[in-house]
Amino acid sequence: MYQKLYEEATQSPVLSREIIDTLLNSMQYSSISFINWSVEVLQVVKIRLDRGDKITDEVSKEVYTVKSFQEFVKKNFSSYIYSQVYAPAKDKEKIYFRLSPCDDGYSLVMAKSNDEKVYEWISSLNTRFALVKMIATGVVYVNDTKTNTYRPFISENGKYCRYETKEGKIVEIK
Repeated sequence: MYQKLYEEATQSPVLSREIIDTLLNSMQYSSISFINWSVEVLQVVKIRLDRGDKITDEVSKEVYTVKSFQEFVKKNFSSYIYSQVYAPAKDKEKIYFRLSPCDDGYSLVMAKSNDEKVYEWISSLNTRFALVKMIATGVVYVNDTKTNTYRPFISENGKYCRYETKEGKIVEIK
């Protein structure tokens, strides 16, 4: 469905009700795929308007100009989406995502703030290295505090490990 709507946005002189509704409804979701799709579609429409295409909004019946479309995006979408469509590359807003469990693994979901913790401290091994777990997955990492880098903790059997908080144990992931 999204591919069909994207193709319609690249070619049609009318932004259909379905495209407008899907774009506006995407603001209800914080999934990276919805956000990226919305940015791509809005960028396509912007580029088409910049080159002189006439594009009509089926819902409002407005024939967009470069300025009126920019106002539409600013009014109806987040500052992040607006910045991705209109800001110069150096000024684009940055957002952060967190891992959220789902049926097939993990989804990237927009974080409420850029201060959300990713790792939780388990123990210091010495002055340079500490064991931490990724909060979303429980997977154990070795944090090099001098370089602030993280490497997965691998068992002697070559397997990744999780930290079981209740038991206070590091166990291999099977």
